[in-house]
Amino acid sequence: MTLIPSRPFLLALVGVGCSAVGLLIVPDFWPILVVADLALFLVAGVDLLMTPRPGAVRAVRLAVDRMSVHQKQRVTIRVGNSSKLALRVTVRDAGPVGFLGEAELGGPVPALGEARWEYEVTPTARGRFEWGPIYFRYRSALGFWQIGKREPAAAEARVYPNLTMLDRYHLLARSNRLDAIGIRRVRLRSGSTEFDSLREYAAGDDVRQLDWKATARRARLIVRNQEAERNQTVLLVLDSGRLMNATEDGVSKLDQAVTTTLLLANVALARGDRVGLCTFSAKPGAWLAPRGNQAQNRLIGETLYDLRGDYSESDHERCLRFVACRHPKRSLLVVLTDFVDGTTAADMVTHLQLASRRHVVLFVALKDAFLDRAAAAADPATEREGFRKAAAIDLLRDRRAVLEKIRHAGGFVVDAEPGAIAPLVINRYLEVMFGGLL
Repeated sequence: MTLIPSRPFLLALVGVGCSAVGLLIVPDFWPILVVADLALFLVAGVDLLMTPRPGAVRAVRLAVDRMSVHQKQRVTIRVGNSSKLALRVTVRDAGPVGFLGEAELGGPVPALGEARWEYEVTPTARGRFEWGPIYFRYRSALGFWQIGKREPAAAEARVYPNLTMLDRYHLLARSNRLDAIGIRRVRLRSGSTEFDSLREYAAGDDVRQLDWKATARRARLIVRNQEAERNQTVLLVLDSGRLMNATEDGVSKLDQAVTTTLLLANVALARGDRVGLCTFSAKPGAWLAPRGNQAQNRLIGETLYDLRGDYSESDHERCLRFVACRHPKRSLLVVLTDFVDGTTAADMVTHLQLASRRHVVLFVALKDAFLDRAAAAADPATEREGFRKAAAIDLLRDRRAVLEKIRHAGGFVVDAEPGAIAPLVINRYLEVMFGGLL
């Protein structure tokens, strides 16, 4: 509890002090001044006695414990008053570090009642965060005092990646409009499909899929719905090393890679495939064995939502050896990472080539947009700009050479800016599965 004199009380004290200076001119007024002083302090004391104790006022925060990054979340502060005197309360909530939003509220709270106030916060990063206490203060009955209190309200907030694109994917998939987010339709190969269902023929359908027995029975053209074989295995390998901490428009490569990983895992599990996960930097991190049930979605989300990048050099060799020991069976190996140049990427390429002998490798490189901008810059005006452009051109040349080696070994490559990789990765995944490459 803290006791703070109110502004009117302080002004009254200043007035009494100024009157005391006046005694130097009119000494005979001292009895009046003493009576005024006593009356002021007596009223302030009575005011304090009439005011409810801090224990009569309680504050509670109502907030969800699972949030999405960069999405506004509503928080409610409920203030209860168990006294018989209506109070005017001001509340300040100590939100987690990194949350944006105003948290100072206030208003009247009725006697033997409660009041609720709401405000919005916006998490700016994934991970686990802690709420702090709730601070509030209220005016005394006559307004001479402000009584403050600190209400413990520790709680945990889990901030998950923003999966708005996932909801949009499922919505467009139901309406057969996935091309709106850059996902193409893939033609099935007969050797990699299995029967799904029958439906009436529509213009543009492949006549080779006509089911003549069903057509004869129903007296109208019927085609067979074919789908790619299920129960394939997808291993998601996610780099969280130094290069993945680079940011573009305030969002790191790692954040974009996590979102893409969750989206691909959801799509693959919904299609009936098994999905596993491995994170790594200088050494392997989390490992989830491939499973095909929907509970795997939750496990992957719980593993990745608070994954933080570190500043160690990523060891691709160590990670790929670890994955080979844990899961030697053939699968689609999706590696989300980045590299600087051909020299530092040499070991990575060697072990990806070895992995491609057993697995189908999908290499996802999250490139830096500023390299393209620097290489495409107009004629440099200064020597510094010239060196920058030359360095960018050399790095891009090395990058193309590395990616070409991976393609030559039979791997698929996605090389794009972090914000554009999700649909490209899903397209490649569909090409592998629907093309029967596993």
